[in-house]
Amino acid sequence: YTLAISQRDTARAEVQDLQQQLAAARADLDLANTDRNRALMANENLQTALESFQNERDAEIALLLEQRAAAEDAIAAAHEASLEAMREANVQQMRDVQYAADKSVQNTLTEMDKMEVTIQDCRKDNLNLRKALDEAISQLQRNQEDVIDRSLIKNVILDWHGKKGKAKRDVMILLGSILHFTEDEKDKAFIGEGHGTLGKVVDAVAAPLPPAKLNVDKIEGDTVREKWVNFLLAETGEDGSNEDAAP
Repeated sequence: YTLAISQRDTARAEVQDLQQQLAAARADLDLANTDRNRALMANENLQTALESFQNERDAEIALLLEQRAAAEDAIAAAHEASLEAMREANVQQMRDVQYAADKSVQNTLTEMDKMEVTIQDCRKDNLNLRKALDEAISQLQRNQEDVIDRSLIKNVILDWHGKKGKAKRDVMILLGSILHFTEDEKDKAFIGEGHGTLGKVVDAVAAPLPPAKLNVDKIEGDTVREKWVNFLLAETGEDGSNEDAAP
């Protein structure tokens, strides 16, 4: 009996000890649960904060990307507008240059037409003047028998007056050639082949005159005055003072 009581007491003591260990274990378990719950709560809060940060970051990145895309679109639109304005300006400049070139060509063609008309008028005037000149020359040639240079005749007469001997007769021959003396007029002026009765007597007793140095028909010169000067130079070259008196 005593042994049973002793064992009972020992068992009770062990039970109490176990109960105390159980209470302590339960208290530790409650504390561990509390720590676990606290840790879980902290983890959840941290996860929520991280997710919030990630969302904000994603939102900021999306906003930046959107702003960048909008800026790129705005820059591209501005560049396109600038290029379009430059194209329009270049097209307008090309139109202005083409218009100016066409206008210049038209003005040049107009001037060429005017010049062509002027040239045609000048040609017509030239032809008319040439016709008038040809008619005047023809008229002058037709009336050449009646046209005599007064100054030439005056100079011939003055030169004849200052000559003597053969030179004086040569001047009279030239005057007769200019005035187209007839044979009778040449005989009267003592320059014909026979000078009348007196001339025949003189020819009979006097030595024949030497031939002229220059044929009157072969006198060089385009005008009567030039022929006259050439004749005097050929016939009276030995008389320098008389030669200076000729025109």
